[in-house]
Amino acid sequence: MITDLRQSKRYTDFLPISVSAKSGIKNSFVAGPFSGRIVDISRHGACLLMTQVMSKSFHIFHSTKEDNSLFLELYINVPPDLVAFVVPARPVWMNTFNMEDIRAFKLGVDFLMNPDGEKMKHLERIMGQKQKQREENWKSMTMAKKIE
Repeated sequence: MITDLRQSKRYTDFLPISVSAKSGIKNSFVAGPFSGRIVDISRHGACLLMTQVMSKSFHIFHSTKEDNSLFLELYINVPPDLVAFVVPARPVWMNTFNMEDIRAFKLGVDFLMNPDGEKMKHLERIMGQKQKQREENWKSMTMAKKIE
């Protein structure tokens, strides 16, 4: 029996994002932006679907894990009104994602902000709009491929 040890409820989604790596010491960008999608999210973190994880010699997962001064900034434009949010995060795991001809990477991140703070509560409220529709779109895409 597997017990779910997550700290907060996860929501399945399919939000477009942009991810950049940033130096906390120099307050400057070191790589990116990389495009991707949030496939699930909670107040504590998210699972990202990324088609690209490297730029030159910088690897979005390994380079930030090796240097504690680096972190990721996720730029989320939440539909339907495209409300913009910037969320700092740290990668915690990475796996490959394969579905027929689609080759990508799933990247788990922990958010570096207060999960009970006003910014996260506001993001959660905004994301609640049409979230069920985005969830159904994602599930229908992945389920249709499995059935065929």
